[in-house]
Amino acid sequence: MARLVVFDMEMGGLDPCRHSVLSLGAVIWQDRQIIDSFEVFVREMEIVTEPAAMAVNKIDIQWLQEHGCQPSDAVHQFHDFLARHFGPLPGREKIILAGHNLHADIGFLGRLYGAAGLSHEPYFSHRVLDTASLLRFLYLAGRLPVASAGLGEALAHFGIESASSARHTALGDATLTAHLLNKLFDVIGLPAPETSEAG
Repeated sequence: MARLVVFDMEMGGLDPCRHSVLSLGAVIWQDRQIIDSFEVFVREMEIVTEPAAMAVNKIDIQWLQEHGCQPSDAVHQFHDFLARHFGPLPGREKIILAGHNLHADIGFLGRLYGAAGLSHEPYFSHRVLDTASLLRFLYLAGRLPVASAGLGEALAHFGIESASSARHTALGDATLTAHLLNKLFDVIGLPAPETSEAG
């Protein structure tokens, strides 16, 4: 089965042209297993936020200013993490990203790379796997009774539990989205990969 990067970002607002990237979290998903994880907190030169976003992600700006990485360092760390699983970047094949309501996250990924003097496009495929879109498709196909695009509602529908401290963190939401992806594969009817037992 293909190897995916399930990722999530926490931001200071909804507009990647104005609001800051605060953190990026990602897991490597393969054969329905999370095989590695990554999280980095980002300190932009000027941190621009709005109260509604900060009430959700609860990131302490003073802590971020003291402990966050500059965008170039954050991208470098992310590339080191990805290279462990995909080889030197950019590779021959672009990496496929997965997530929930990916449009906003990819916009902010572009902001992060831009702040580092780079473009994200040489590294990541334009083809993505969005669990919110999969939920909608399965609802329209009559396979799910709900069409919710919200991650919290989707997790509740499938009984995916999480510690309250994990929700609305980049790594926490990336991890939960990977578990949601597994549940959606079950609905579709894709068999789980066989595991070999040591003889």
